[in-house]
Amino acid sequence: MTILLVNDDGIDAVGIRCLVAALSGKHTLRVIAPDRQRSAASMSMTLEQPLRAVPREIDGAASAYAVDGMPVDCVRLGLGNLVPGKPDLVISGINHGPNLGSDTLYSGTCGAAQQAAILGVQAIAMSLDHRSPTHFETAAAVTARMIAIAEKHPLPFGMFWNVNVPDLPPEEIKGYRITGLAMVHYNDVYVRREDPLGRPYYWVPRGKLPCDPDEDTDYAWLRKGYITVTPMGYHSEKLDAVDLSDEFGGEA
Repeated sequence: MTILLVNDDGIDAVGIRCLVAALSGKHTLRVIAPDRQRSAASMSMTLEQPLRAVPREIDGAASAYAVDGMPVDCVRLGLGNLVPGKPDLVISGINHGPNLGSDTLYSGTCGAAQQAAILGVQAIAMSLDHRSPTHFETAAAVTARMIAIAEKHPLPFGMFWNVNVPDLPPEEIKGYRITGLAMVHYNDVYVRREDPLGRPYYWVPRGKLPCDPDEDTDYAWLRKGYITVTPMGYHSEKLDAVDLSDEFGGEA
């Protein structure tokens, strides 16, 4: 299988390099990723300046490029220009930190997967819990399983899998849950400060209001130690047709 790997943490991020190491030898890997951190880029794309794609050498990848644009730019350049033929699958990640609930609307990881899906390519967004995660081997193993599932259960046009993995060793993972999205609220008051000249500037607030831990959502199940799998995308009315009960032992 030919797989295009993208992310929003940058081409040198541990997550995407871990995926290359885990999947090389089994698949033909093409890496096209931003040349720097591009988190919270959603589906933004570069419109009013040229894009540069600089070749890079990554062991295990058939080709690799660092792009001075957004995650969506990477997908579009890959499918339109830089990947010979059409890849069988696009994987966005492994993201450093979760992409849960309404956060998926801001996520560059999910934005890249959504872009692939609406261009007609199966896509998976992979994220590992915590901003400084350590168990990338767990997320890489889950990715390998999701690749097999994507082959067996292709999603409708415009849809992609959003997968979040607890930052735990494999033996501590409790299982899988097919879930909906939580509503995640943030503190909306920016932190106001002044520079040495007395001019105000603002930092985005970091406070997050937690969800009810008993809710049947991605946020709640991830916090309980489960891998969450959420079908998302353009044709949300087709979600009822998605059934993976045979893959996860009846878990839902």
